Amino acid sequence: MQELLRWIASLQGISTEDVEMQFEFASFPGGGLGLIVLALLVAILVFVGFVYRRDGKKLTRGQRVTLAALRALAVLCAALVLLEPNLVAVQRDTRPGTTILLVDTSQSMQAVDPFRREEVQKAADSWRRLAPTGPQPGTATRLDLLKSLLAYDGGAVAKKLALRNDAKLYGYSSGIVPLPLLIDAVPPAVASDTKADEQRAATGPSRIAVDALVADGRYSDLGGALRSALDKSRNNEIAAVVVLGDGRRNAGPQGAEIARMLNQRKVPHTFVLGIGDPSATQTVGIGRFEAPEKVFQKDPFEMRATVVAQGYDPMSVTVRLLRSDAQGTETIVATTQAEVGGDRSEALVEWKGLTSQETGRFVYRAEVTPPGGEPPSPERHQKSLPVEALGERTRVLLLAGGASHEFQILRNLLLRDATIDVSCWLQSADPTFPQDGDEGARIDVLPVDQKQWDPFDVVVAIDPDASKLTPACCETLRKHVLENGCGLWWVAGEKFSIDALTDNAVTKPLTDLLPVVPDIGFAESGANLGLGLAHPRAFPYALLPEGEEGVASKVARIVESRDESKLLWPRLPGFHVAFPVLRLKPAATALVAHPNADARHKRDGAGMPIVATQFVGAGRVIWSGIDETYRWRSIYEDAYDRFWVKGIRYLFEGRVHAGNSRMQLRISDEKIELGEALLVTASAKDEQMQPISSSTLEVALERDGQIQEPIRLLPIEEQPGSFQLELRLAQLGVYRLRAATPGGKNVEMPFQVVPAQIETDGPVDRAELAAIAACNGGRLLDTPQELIAALYEIPSRSATDTFRTPHPIWDGWWAVALMLTALATEWILRKRFNLL
Repeated sequence: MQELLRWIASLQGISTEDVEMQFEFASFPGGGLGLIVLALLVAILVFVGFVYRRDGKKLTRGQRVTLAALRALAVLCAALVLLEPNLVAVQRDTRPGTTILLVDTSQSMQAVDPFRREEVQKAADSWRRLAPTGPQPGTATRLDLLKSLLAYDGGAVAKKLALRNDAKLYGYSSGIVPLPLLIDAVPPAVASDTKADEQRAATGPSRIAVDALVADGRYSDLGGALRSALDKSRNNEIAAVVVLGDGRRNAGPQGAEIARMLNQRKVPHTFVLGIGDPSATQTVGIGRFEAPEKVFQKDPFEMRATVVAQGYDPMSVTVRLLRSDAQGTETIVATTQAEVGGDRSEALVEWKGLTSQETGRFVYRAEVTPPGGEPPSPERHQKSLPVEALGERTRVLLLAGGASHEFQILRNLLLRDATIDVSCWLQSADPTFPQDGDEGARIDVLPVDQKQWDPFDVVVAIDPDASKLTPACCETLRKHVLENGCGLWWVAGEKFSIDALTDNAVTKPLTDLLPVVPDIGFAESGANLGLGLAHPRAFPYALLPEGEEGVASKVARIVESRDESKLLWPRLPGFHVAFPVLRLKPAATALVAHPNADARHKRDGAGMPIVATQFVGAGRVIWSGIDETYRWRSIYEDAYDRFWVKGIRYLFEGRVHAGNSRMQLRISDEKIELGEALLVTASAKDEQMQPISSSTLEVALERDGQIQEPIRLLPIEEQPGSFQLELRLAQLGVYRLRAATPGGKNVEMPFQVVPAQIETDGPVDRAELAAIAACNGGRLLDTPQELIAALYEIPSRSATDTFRTPHPIWDGWWAVALMLTALATEWILRKRFNLL
């Protein structure tokens, strides 16, 4: 029959390749109505025969049969046209079922579990049997145990997942990424019979490249990862979902919600295996480690650390403080004992009277020796911080047009600060008035030439009076900023700033360095400047995203915690007047904004910048559009002190680290969490001060004083002499980037990679894993051997899709011709037989 249908289809010009041909009537009614139509057609044919039998008595039998057959043929042709006969090309596509493997790659998988309690020894023994010569419980990380499972028996887990279905293998943290494979993708399943299974087993799936697996994710969002994996296989039937992880969730749906998701998708099998020790954790470690960022040579300073313990009886542990220099040489600074355990979960260890006899940048490390049986963990038992020992204090010139509250309060703060030597210059003071300043730092005249400016690292200008400055003074200071890296902090006030910021002012060489374009026209037209505190309304501060993260964020980080700083800014005593700003300059960064500024001064809906910064030449510049931060001090004194001191140190670092007139090196943040990207940017010029044209720029990288592989920055399009690279580091530690220019000073930029704070530490969360496995067909497994055995139970979920393409064969000339031929022939014969 197929051959006949294919022959007919070929006559109709229908392709028959890889399809099955069927015949059907498109308009033939179904059910009882179809039987009625069929009976009616038979009745008509019988009636035709009856008519010719009655009317053709004078005809021979053959003549009657011929005429009846012709009439029946005409009736059948009419019926065929009405019932619409079609040739149907049927194509069948088989969709393989899908198995999904989700592997936890968050940072909690770097934990080392002790496996000391009796109730977990069965699980520990099963891991030992899995890889007798490989990673062992008690010394290996969870990631190492996971790798041993995925590598077992040549990748048995992946093979069994791909035995009858198409295997999708993902690692998950905040999202999903395909696991690295060693060979081509898993071949698709085509059938569920034994022969096909044997063929797939012989071919084998892709083996997971376990050595390439890393656990650096900052979050654990299994629910979001599962939703993404199911969406990627939305057109396939899911045969099974396998989850391998520690159950430590810090984002996304809870276990019960994940189980409901699996039930809604009707996943028949869900296998969950916890990787690690689910028993209560017994740990001791360094919780917090505090050290000053900068100290001065031979000046005493302090450090402190918190030793935390969980699950132990009272005990004494050894805590050491060590120091590494730039060459990586490590020395023990101090050793002490701390009493922890029992009801005492924390112990404070303080090291007082520390001194540094040398200048330079050092890495201090606090470490605790864990009790016997607890596996060493650098992430838990050690904390490191960089400390820079300076040969001299930061030299600051505090320049003010008048004795405003901002000047007086800031002057007192800088005079008290032991790390700053301040020289004050109050322009409104009488010529014979002795200017303030630290002992040995007072000045009698304002610097004019380069030699007089050289000692100053930072200049803070509070509403300066341009009429009392000279062109030589301003031009030399500008050169000091651009070429020597001096920091400049401009604080706009209500009395002198309008005149000082105009284009024809003597201060124009300095105002050209500012990160903002002030709206002088609006200010001169009466922008409420000069009224000051007469305004009854105080506006709140709005911390911008750039003020939360990045190198410049240290200016706006008024509390050590990033989140606490963000919450504190809107609660600070507000400001009454802000100098109007038209826009930021292209390379500038706004840190804090005026949220209620008029539409003319809002920046993309984010508010008008009131604290902004930018790099100019070798130096850094800060703009403050308000002079009311002194109001913070009555309520938030620490925030006020931190804002100014950290800001001055930020400007000072431009002179110490950022570079020189030929080479500048910048990073997106000085402290990043493991897994975060660090953006490294550099600008380089040759001896003729022309941008360097090169395919790469090599920068040296050090970690904890040890030389690492150099990194190569790539050129930035349309920015000659500028290079950048997005760097991701897989190890914790204190790092330093170094770049050099022939004949110029070395440029360096330190930063630190710390553990992700949101990725919590703790035992395997068996309750969370059990909640996930509570779905229909779910199982929580105790050992890796149970998982491997359970994978045999996964059936094939292949599905066949049928596509039907009808081709009408009645809608043509031949059907009408056949019917007309039959009727015409019958008419001629009837006339010949005298039946008309």
